[in-house]
Amino acid sequence: MRKYLRSAAIAALCAFGSAAAHAEPLKIAVIEAFSGPNAQTAIPFVEGVRYAIAKLNQQGGFNGEPIVVTEYDSLNQTAGAAEKLRAAIADGARIIIQSTNSAITAQISEDIRKYNLRNRGKEILFMMEGSEAAEFTADKCHFWAFKVASNPFIRIRALVTAMRDTGRLGSRVYSINQNYSYGVDHERAQALNVRAAGAQIVGSTLHDTARIQDFSPYVAQIKASGADTILSGNWGNDIILFMRALGDAGLKINVGNTSLDTTGALSTMGPSALGAVLVKLYNLEAGGRAGEAFAEDFKAVIGHYPYNEEPTTAFGTLLLGEALKKVSTPGGNVDMRAIALALENASYESPAGRWSFRREDHQVLLPVTVSEVSREARYKVDGTDMGFRLLKVVSPEDSAVPVDPRCRMERPS
Repeated sequence: MRKYLRSAAIAALCAFGSAAAHAEPLKIAVIEAFSGPNAQTAIPFVEGVRYAIAKLNQQGGFNGEPIVVTEYDSLNQTAGAAEKLRAAIADGARIIIQSTNSAITAQISEDIRKYNLRNRGKEILFMMEGSEAAEFTADKCHFWAFKVASNPFIRIRALVTAMRDTGRLGSRVYSINQNYSYGVDHERAQALNVRAAGAQIVGSTLHDTARIQDFSPYVAQIKASGADTILSGNWGNDIILFMRALGDAGLKINVGNTSLDTTGALSTMGPSALGAVLVKLYNLEAGGRAGEAFAEDFKAVIGHYPYNEEPTTAFGTLLLGEALKKVSTPGGNVDMRAIALALENASYESPAGRWSFRREDHQVLLPVTVSEVSREARYKVDGTDMGFRLLKVVSPEDSAVPVDPRCRMERPS
């Protein structure tokens, strides 16, 4: 991973002149699970960052210098992430990007908050480009953390509304999620929105994360409940194994989820996934000609069409790039306070709509897409004849949820 970015940095240097040779380079660290069972979920986030940084460096980088990115393997452990954060700071990183696993996000965010209190004028900025637990814009919000992701309340609101409006919700809903902060948020969001839609939760399960190898007992519980719909925030191997168990049981039931596009999911699930509904921050069918241009350009840079979470971190990092442009001065220094303030006022026009931050809690405001697994989808995935056919684009205004009153952000003087 590091070799890829060193090569990219060398190539970028060739494109820059020597006029700003003495400028302080902006260094970004990507701390992610590059190994272990969650790597399949993490890598798409990283590919999006790679694409966006390549584009930003083509556009001039920052302060006349190419942006330097280094990748660190967290091993999907909080202790490993804390260690890699210390290494990244020692290496000169001023911006940290991390995406998967909300427990690791919480560790890094709190470590950065404490570091910044001790190191005035040398602050670190944290871009949370995938972790969706609502606490990061509630009681755990702070000025130096920007949430470049939705949360379960945003996603489930859009998902349930679209499923209801298209006749896919049913009246009896079973809720199954992973037993940690993100999954608990999903359980709450599902109950809230199902009731608002006039349906009923007939059962709810929280299970261990990334430890269940056989979901058939859970499928038996769902069948016994009489549910006609399943809502789940499961991701990674958990959604793949769960959907496989549904198929093995021959249970025909509506499914709504946030991660059906996990790499390898559709090829593993097969036809049993047809008709399942996915809520995502982007769908390649959503952007018209602008979306087609983005897809082709991404493929030219990375080698394949953007998939899964790749657009999320691409657009999130390009939003950061819009802020960098506002404070970039050839030969200048890296002023993190100026960058953070610029980020609060920046916006990026994705093919599907506008991305920007809400100043009060640093929650990104963005369009949300809802689609179904279908053979009629334009872009097929996982070597199958299936993909994700767009059902609805929910605008940033309609997808937003109110600021959580627990967020009491202390701003720098």
